[in-house]
Amino acid sequence: MKNNPTRERLIAEGLKSLILNGFDGIGLNAILQAAGVPKGSFYYFFKSKEDFASAILDAYERHYVKMRHDIFTDTSCSPLQRLRNYFDAVEHLHLSEAPLGGCLFGVLSQTAAARSPEFRARLARVFTKWEEQLRGLLEEAKAIGEVDARLDAKDAAAFLIDCYEGTLVRMKVDGDRNSFRRFQRLALEPLGISSRSQ
Repeated sequence: MKNNPTRERLIAEGLKSLILNGFDGIGLNAILQAAGVPKGSFYYFFKSKEDFASAILDAYERHYVKMRHDIFTDTSCSPLQRLRNYFDAVEHLHLSEAPLGGCLFGVLSQTAAARSPEFRARLARVFTKWEEQLRGLLEEAKAIGEVDARLDAKDAAAFLIDCYEGTLVRMKVDGDRNSFRRFQRLALEPLGISSRSQ
């Protein structure tokens, strides 16, 4: 049932709504109408609104885990260049959105305290996986001397995620890429990741 076209349409429309409106702001009727799906079909696929959000989160995470894997395993580039390529790619993706939406992980995190323990645990696993992928790349960079051998790769990976999510919040408010410039200058460059030409 996971590959059902109706279910996939609901997830696609739900993702748009979740990113723009957050968990508490999504309206199921608008999603159903946009997906061309009757209300009864929604509850055939999803037990609740939180179950729906979890399915959207699963699909969104799969996309970004694969994206990071593809970029991070490109051995034609150095580890730090791969990190640069990743953040350039996500910056381009987010800035091309209209209206600017941000990252689903951050959007859901903002109201996570009001969700069930199971949903919060699921969201925590998303961040853990992301951190593990970044940490692995930073460990590679340490091994070949691209970054200081004293760098705590785990803390650095968590810090980059923290800074990146804050960057997206400011992007949504300010409506421009200045927050990304600050992220590049203050979070990436100290690691030795040079800025691309502006």
